[in-house]
Amino acid sequence: MIDEVAQVLRDTAEIAIRPRFRRLTGDGVHEKEPGDLVTVADRDAEKLIAHGLREILDIPVVGEESIAEDPSLLAALGEKACWLVDPIDGTSNFVAGRTEYAVMAALLHDGEPVAGWIILPETGQHYAAEQRSGAFRDGTRIQ
Repeated sequence: MIDEVAQVLRDTAEIAIRPRFRRLTGDGVHEKEPGDLVTVADRDAEKLIAHGLREILDIPVVGEESIAEDPSLLAALGEKACWLVDPIDGTSNFVAGRTEYAVMAALLHDGEPVAGWIILPETGQHYAAEQRSGAFRDGTRIQ
């Protein structure tokens, strides 16, 4: 599952995020609340990630952008298992054209993280960690 989730995040970055990097127009950026940006790339990426994750493990997906629109989705964090997604962590950097942004997902069981993934689209680096299995950078165990 570790590699499958990483692939969903990488594919999403190539389809919905990187093509918009440094190419966003004014109507592609909005504020959820003052100082908290969201882009069309965030929203499209979250939908793609949610779809891909549900194909791997069909459990609720709690995404940063979806809970901004419907806070009741937070209740899924207390379920037996769920996915937690931040489609673009560092949206302000993304909007400013800085490469320091990431695509992130985690698997939670009983509200506790048991696995996590971070993809850095502009460098190609990826990190994954799984409870009792360790943490990895680009497939190599981190000591």
